[in-house]
Amino acid sequence: MGEKTKVMSLRLDQQTYRRLNAYGTSRGISDSAAARELIAGGLAADGLSLYSTELGTYLRGVVQPLLDQIDESLERRNAEQEDRIARVVHRATRASIVAAIAAVEIEKGTFEGLDGVSAADIYAAYDKQAGLIQAGYSLEEARERVRRGKE
Repeated sequence: MGEKTKVMSLRLDQQTYRRLNAYGTSRGISDSAAARELIAGGLAADGLSLYSTELGTYLRGVVQPLLDQIDESLERRNAEQEDRIARVVHRATRASIVAAIAAVEIEKGTFEGLDGVSAADIYAAYDKQAGLIQAGYSLEEARERVRRGKE
């Protein structure tokens, strides 16, 4: 003897029947075969939903601590990298400032006309130009703006 089946009637409103019939027509199957396929698919999806919820809860419980640990490890490594980069940038920045101060002193000693100008004023003029260049102005535009007293 084959599989046991249950015969039943199914009442559908017109819109649901049209959708069922369109599904069956598109698949090349009868209305009753389309209804069986859709019911089986719906029940399977419902069952997967039940299992996926339980499975998802379990996996989240197992995986979340691992993800948190990885996250913490990445944050720690990121902080270490930032510290290393800050130390390197600090050294380079300090060296460039020393070079800039030395250049101003050399400039003062080289040009007699700067004898009465303070090194701080010369440095400030160059600093303003550098700030303007950093903001997107060309060297010529920056020098002109500082010369006109616009910055």
